[in-house]
Amino acid sequence: MTIGNTGNTQHVCRPQCVAATLLLAAAVQTANAGEPGEVKLDGFLRQEFSWNTANWKDTPNYNDRGKLSMARSTARINIDWTPVRDVSVVTKLRAVGEAKTSFLNHLEKMGAYNYGSANGRGDIMALYNKNDISDVIREMYVDFPVGERVRLRLGKQQVVWGETDFFAANDLVHGFDYTWRSFLEPANEELRKASIIAKMNVDVPELDGGVEMFVRPGWDRKSDIGNELDVYGGRWSSQSVVGVDFRNIDPYDFRNPKGDSRKVTGGVRWTGLAKDVNYSVSYLKTYWNNPLLNAASTLKLFGLPGVSSGVTTLGRPDSLGVAGDLIYPTVDVFGATASGYAAWADAVFSTEVAFIKDAPYQFQNGALAGPLSQAVAPGFDGIKRKDLVAWMVRMDKNIAATQQWLGTEKPMFFSVQLFDKWLMDYDKGERLLNAVGAGQLTKEHSLLLTAIFDLSYDSGRVKPNLVVGTDLTYAGGFIVPSVTMELNKNWRWKVEYDKFWNDEHRDLSKCPAGNVAVCDSASLFGYFHKRDQLYTSLTYLF
Repeated sequence: MTIGNTGNTQHVCRPQCVAATLLLAAAVQTANAGEPGEVKLDGFLRQEFSWNTANWKDTPNYNDRGKLSMARSTARINIDWTPVRDVSVVTKLRAVGEAKTSFLNHLEKMGAYNYGSANGRGDIMALYNKNDISDVIREMYVDFPVGERVRLRLGKQQVVWGETDFFAANDLVHGFDYTWRSFLEPANEELRKASIIAKMNVDVPELDGGVEMFVRPGWDRKSDIGNELDVYGGRWSSQSVVGVDFRNIDPYDFRNPKGDSRKVTGGVRWTGLAKDVNYSVSYLKTYWNNPLLNAASTLKLFGLPGVSSGVTTLGRPDSLGVAGDLIYPTVDVFGATASGYAAWADAVFSTEVAFIKDAPYQFQNGALAGPLSQAVAPGFDGIKRKDLVAWMVRMDKNIAATQQWLGTEKPMFFSVQLFDKWLMDYDKGERLLNAVGAGQLTKEHSLLLTAIFDLSYDSGRVKPNLVVGTDLTYAGGFIVPSVTMELNKNWRWKVEYDKFWNDEHRDLSKCPAGNVAVCDSASLFGYFHKRDQLYTSLTYLF
């Protein structure tokens, strides 16, 4: 069994060997632990499936409805070894293998994940199988005290800042991998890209608080920065571009001077308690979370090298790709959070706000858009910088009335969150875009409202859950009902349905003369048009 790459050959650990791989790794770690301290071991084995429940509009001559889109096997092991008092050595391992469904095979035939292939067809499973050694080692760090007030944590780890698990304002230390299930994964830890970091915590009890500071030296893999969106044409690609691997014209540029993955980044945060309010203030130097389309200064398509596109390429005289690059520019983020209990509402209120200096945005020139924006997708007209304020307010409350109304064994947990992105010095004429390759123009405020309803029956063994959200600015929304059942001490079974809606989506048939720059008005939930699915998972905990 081989994990990782040897030369140019990739050795793939199939789903059936995933568990054996991690159990072997755990056994080796435990055997080396010795007797000086305690070794704690836990984890899970999980099998997941999802089916398309709608026929996609961008897979010609293929009926997607009812097709199995995902069959994933995951093994996770967490090892916490205490070699001496107050010192922890933590290793978190995860291996993932998927079966190649007929649906994925069809996407592969269409051209998904074919960048650099000689015959126009790549291996889409390289996108979903996570068994390279750098993927298997999710986290590995040592945590130890330095004196009475200071603790250091060195190694590959996750640093989580902020007050929300949804559309984060301050949780920008790491990027997230959204090629698996987009934003539907409830455990952010499974999507977050860990980094090699040196972190220090200093307790300041005299001020009822403490300082957390970290430095990321830039020793990670170049692909470990920023959110990874499905630009590969896979199962979570935006509607209308499935089967299109955009790296063929816009490859990633992780060495761009404006967003070099080798740059040293980091942050500092003060966390404290003021009366009954928990609060924090922070500064963060990090990468803009979503990729930007850095358009080429000269068109190199169709045998036309040297033809000016009218665009200034950011960070370089020209792009590396034939039409542009995907980059993650660095930004400065000044943040604050607060949370506390309010007796008058019998609820906990939380808020977070982030001021992002010079946030990068795509823009497009409408009817005067450049040739690539007209022919391919909006966003090839350049990048502008704007100051941005992202904020969130949330209320968490237990509603006892559900014990009478719905027969729950305990009060229902209810959470409602309002998010906004406020563009400072907003100018409609700048025609900024919400996302790479999508034509919805950004408004001064972008408001989202989400709510969570969490119930419990049979002593916590049956837990129905409902998550809903609506885009108050651009329309559309989602609803995700689910139920998790505790079959016994170790087994959990979850069933979930993911439903999206938005009347605004990309319809190329409505484009005048093929100019997608003026007819594409897809917003967030328009990206998921016809992407509804049924999901289930079976988990063994140990």
